[in-house]
Amino acid sequence: MADSIANYFREINPDFLNRAWTDNPTIDFELFYKTGDNGKEPVFLKYGSYDRKTKEKIKKIMETENCHTLFIHETDLVRYYDDFLVPKLRKDVHYSDPFEKILADSYQINKNILHEYFENIGSTRILKSLDEVVKIMTLCIKQGKLEAVDIFKITQKDNAHPTHCTNAGLYNIFFGVQLKLPSAEIHELGLGGMLYDIGKKGIPASVLEKNEELSPQDWQAIRKHPSAGKKVLNDMKCYSQNILRMAAEHHEKYDGSGYPLGLEGNRISFSAQVCAISDVFNALVCKRYYREPRTAFEALIEMKNNMPGHFDPQILIQFIKAFARPSNNFPVRRKEKPLS
Repeated sequence: MADSIANYFREINPDFLNRAWTDNPTIDFELFYKTGDNGKEPVFLKYGSYDRKTKEKIKKIMETENCHTLFIHETDLVRYYDDFLVPKLRKDVHYSDPFEKILADSYQINKNILHEYFENIGSTRILKSLDEVVKIMTLCIKQGKLEAVDIFKITQKDNAHPTHCTNAGLYNIFFGVQLKLPSAEIHELGLGGMLYDIGKKGIPASVLEKNEELSPQDWQAIRKHPSAGKKVLNDMKCYSQNILRMAAEHHEKYDGSGYPLGLEGNRISFSAQVCAISDVFNALVCKRYYREPRTAFEALIEMKNNMPGHFDPQILIQFIKAFARPSNNFPVRRKEKPLS
């Protein structure tokens, strides 16, 4: 059930503990084990604390066969990202690490946060950690004068949903920077791109991962995800109407043939139209069970020539120009500048 206490606990293993300790040697959090069976609401009881004094002992215990499966609460999981991983990225921005490396690190953390939501924990609270990561990504692209080729080097091409959302959000940010949009608009484009598809969390994995033609029932479930995503974001009460519309309208088409509302032309928000382009572009450059991935050039040509009515022609041309222009790849010296 959506409000189950189990949604607030995340199962962990020794690898997670090792990564957490490597990321920050001062980290500490509470560990829990689960009781309750036969369909009853589970109960999570404290197992112990994971800190400097106990870390080695707990790691050894977890490696034994008869150890409980252990969990951490979402509060500690969020703290792990907000108090340890993201501040490290912010610190790196002001030192000598190349912007490409910081962007790649930000990309992976963004993916991990989305993975936590889609796979490990049901609470939406973890999604709020994306806000600062998007700011850092934007700063890297702007200050580093990064080009499309740098973005393509960073994006992964697997079919996992966290990857898909992270790619679309990053494409949105890059496009907004190329258009020289105001910082607030670029931030909303990026953040909305990371969040626009979260309505798919409610679709069974058997449908999303199906390696055959979808049935009418499958399509019926899929067509509900824009409205479901908007509701999730609206219930969080921290996102603008523009971001909500990106979730709700990213499958609308310029000619009115999209879903769920059949909106046409400028009735679809600009940001949602950008999301729609990034969504399709990413789908084409990533591998699918029924075809090999397209190159970026092939994907852009296919979208321009073979998808009439799907996109606003002017926005699509701007997108193609942003992603197809030659790269200069000149090194950029670090400028110490606070995040906006």
